[in-house]
Amino acid sequence: TGDLCALKKKTFVLKEGCEYAVKIHFKVNKEIVSGLKYVQHTYRTGVRVDKATFMVGSYGPRPEEYEFLTPVEEAPKGMISRGSYHNKSFFTDDDKHDHLSWEWNLSIRKEWTE
Repeated sequence: TGDLCALKKKTFVLKEGCEYAVKIHFKVNKEIVSGLKYVQHTYRTGVRVDKATFMVGSYGPRPEEYEFLTPVEEAPKGMISRGSYHNKSFFTDDDKHDHLSWEWNLSIRKEWTE
C-alpha cells in the first residue's frame, strides 16, 4: 500500500550472505488474470546485472489481497558485490500486459549497521 514513487526513494539494506525473500501483497479487481509473472531487473551503475522471473499463477477478482513470496535467495558475498543496486519490478501476464511497475533500491553491506 502507499505511493510507489516513495518506494523509489527508499533503500533496503541487506547484510552480505544473508538469506532473504520478497513478499508482495496484491489485489485483482475486475477480470481474471491468467499466467501472472513477477519480473525483477537489477541494475548496478546503470548496467543490468540480473533478471529474475517468477511464475505467480492465475487469479480471479476478490476483495481480499493475495500474497506472493519469492523463493529464498542468498545475498551475494564479497567486497565486489557490496554497494547499491537499483531494481525495476513489474507484474505481467501471458498476454504481455503490464499490470503494475515500480522501482526500488537495495544496498548490500558488510554489516547491518554500516
